[in-house]
Amino acid sequence: MRVGAYLLILSALSCPALGEETPGAAGETIFIAHCAECHNGGVMRAPAVSALRQLSAASIKAALTGGSMSTQGQRLSAAEVDAVSRFLGTNSASVASAAAACTNAIPLSADAFAEPHWNGWGVDAAQHRFQPATMAQLAAADVPHLKLNWAFGFDGVTHAYAQPTIMAGRLFVGSANSKIYSLDAKTGCVIWTFETKAPVRTAISIAIDARGWSAFFGDQRANAYALDALTGKLLWITHVDDHPAAVITGAPTLVDRVLYVPITSYEEVTGADPHYPCCTFRGSIVALDTATGQVLWKSYSIAEAPKPMQTNHLGVQLFGPSGAGIWSSPAVDPVGGMLYATTGDSYSDPPAANSDAFVAFRLGNGKLAWSHQMTAGDALTSPASGQRPAFWATVQMRTGPISISGHRRPWFSSRTASGRSSPVRNRALFTR
Repeated sequence: MRVGAYLLILSALSCPALGEETPGAAGETIFIAHCAECHNGGVMRAPAVSALRQLSAASIKAALTGGSMSTQGQRLSAAEVDAVSRFLGTNSASVASAAAACTNAIPLSADAFAEPHWNGWGVDAAQHRFQPATMAQLAAADVPHLKLNWAFGFDGVTHAYAQPTIMAGRLFVGSANSKIYSLDAKTGCVIWTFETKAPVRTAISIAIDARGWSAFFGDQRANAYALDALTGKLLWITHVDDHPAAVITGAPTLVDRVLYVPITSYEEVTGADPHYPCCTFRGSIVALDTATGQVLWKSYSIAEAPKPMQTNHLGVQLFGPSGAGIWSSPAVDPVGGMLYATTGDSYSDPPAANSDAFVAFRLGNGKLAWSHQMTAGDALTSPASGQRPAFWATVQMRTGPISISGHRRPWFSSRTASGRSSPVRNRALFTR
């Protein structure tokens, strides 16, 4: 049976049967020590053990070494990763059925943009996410009568998180199993697949030029790609950020011959390790030439490069300012010559002025035109492991200090108007 996450047309996820457990005393010991706290219910988003047992050992190993669990995998040796993967996963790897392949490839019409389609994240450069009736060809009264037409499984993963693109009768979608798929939108058969260097959660943008049809997207190792949309052949790949925690989660925005790529990171999680010198990442936008992948400009959400600040309770050097990752797809105004994006929180002290903010960059040179901060003094790291974080986060509201309580383990603090901070306990209860 094929095991994995499912892309359903007009329906919900289907639950595959449990896989066979692979025992191993060493793997079980490692799981209890490093993984059980989250996967036994401690973290809502962490898959339960029953879900992990549906995956192949190879899929679990890939997640620990280069996928969604790579931060946790960095704390394990190669032998430990192998042992816990074999303990949790099945011995057999899922193989896509040959029957899933299309017998006849669907040509991409030159009139595809005049036909019903959904291209990229927001369907246009302004990210309006609006489909006019002539393009949608679906009325509200039709929705109750919709029925499932087909379903497609993403082998070896427990979730599907990339938004599909529809163009000229084809569906283009990324996946957590580090593959791009081009499917027949009517039948779900596979036209081609392309293996990426890391999982892909961005939407895919399709364009046509003198070279032909191209597909653009980014992965979770900060690589931007261009593929031949007809065949899946690689045209170019550009590594847009050298920070080891850098990722692309927001879909790159395509305007004319420039691809605008937003960069964020998972250093917010890595920084929770007290042995880690947190934090040195800064969010950015990178403009690429769509013909070659060459970098035209790169602009950071935090202009100041991180520098050594204080040390933590273990004597580890900490850095700042950092963070303000750009998680979502930027909006572009070609007429006004501006690009607009939003940033996340800071990771370390001092909190950056451009974190939790709207930011605007000039299209011509990438220079920051203006920013408007929505939440000041917000700097934190996330406790993805059971270890104490490298520093306490700063949380400050204009109306005064807040306290956050309800979690069993302290992991950040509130900073009062006087500047003093003290550990508090976190989860969902906010009191002013």
